[in-house]
Amino acid sequence: MNKIKILHCADLHLGAEISSLGSKAGQRREEILMTFDRITSLCREENIELLLIAGDLFESSNIDSAAVRSVKKALSEISDTAVAIAPGNHDYVSLDSPFSDEDWPANVHIFQSGLDFFELPEKGVRVWGAGFSGTYVTESLLDAPHVPEDDMVNICVMHGDLVAENQPSNYNPVTPSRIRFSGMDYIAFGHIHMRTGILHSGKTAYAYCGCPEGRGFDEQGEKGVYIGTVRKDKADLEFRSVCRRRNLVVPVDIGGASANNEVAAIILQTLNRQFGEGYGENLYKIILEGALDASFSPDCAAVAARLENELYFVKIKDETHIRTDLNALSKETSLKGIFVRRMLEKINIAGRDDARAAQVRRALYIGLKAFDSEVKRNAD
Repeated sequence: MNKIKILHCADLHLGAEISSLGSKAGQRREEILMTFDRITSLCREENIELLLIAGDLFESSNIDSAAVRSVKKALSEISDTAVAIAPGNHDYVSLDSPFSDEDWPANVHIFQSGLDFFELPEKGVRVWGAGFSGTYVTESLLDAPHVPEDDMVNICVMHGDLVAENQPSNYNPVTPSRIRFSGMDYIAFGHIHMRTGILHSGKTAYAYCGCPEGRGFDEQGEKGVYIGTVRKDKADLEFRSVCRRRNLVVPVDIGGASANNEVAAIILQTLNRQFGEGYGENLYKIILEGALDASFSPDCAAVAARLENELYFVKIKDETHIRTDLNALSKETSLKGIFVRRMLEKINIAGRDDARAAQVRRALYIGLKAFDSEVKRNAD
């Protein structure tokens, strides 16, 4: 039976500014380029026969020429691996696009517009794909392909937005019914930076692999690619982490702390306990929580300065609250007392809805700081 070993990746966004990292932005851009090198190294190590790049390989057409040369060189060094690239909404095909260059390695196929295919006859595989030709694609690129009824394995790669039936999208809307009747054995999607499991619609397997490196704190945790074998009506794929660093949002209880150096020490102890050896290599957004005496309020900038030699990158947000007796406050006849009573009632109404109760409690503590003129604006 025909089968092929594939690696599915997407959304590297090579060349993105990542300006939120300040002085670390340049280094981080290079690290993401190195992650692409890691992906091509995996192709050699794992004997990958087909590398699928499902869009937004580049952040835009205005990518640094040195980065483009680096990508081409890396792909030329895996000449035994067929490479299929489906340009996305960020790196769509245009006259000034790197994808319009004529010096891509011979093993690379770039889908330039509507749904098309090429064959790997020695593998018994037909590779389908489509590329964005502009920022927006409002009509589905998975448009009733005429897939021959034969023994060849049909694999598709594209950038797109999985939507409900009749739901519009500006980014190649693809519905479950289109997937079901596509005739594909596997569809490798890009665009959504969060990985899905291997999903199915009818006999067709499909997935988003997510991005190989998180570029912000909305892209947390392990990031990577899918690797495995696709055969007729079956995809055996597993997730493989390839990220150099993780973006992590970590709540840290500093209740009872009375100085910035104490806060910094608690943060390091918490991270070491949660993430173990090498924890300092990640990027952190630390949320300070817990009850503090009114005499101390943590200075986020000062705490971050104490951590800069221990952590690759850290930003800190203060969500602590003043230690207070809420029941006693609720019995006061003042405006503050009325406010506390109302908020405690809302917390009780929330009951077992922990998320809602936490939200209301957070609003309660912000309100109390406002009453005491202690609201502080901490940038996210």
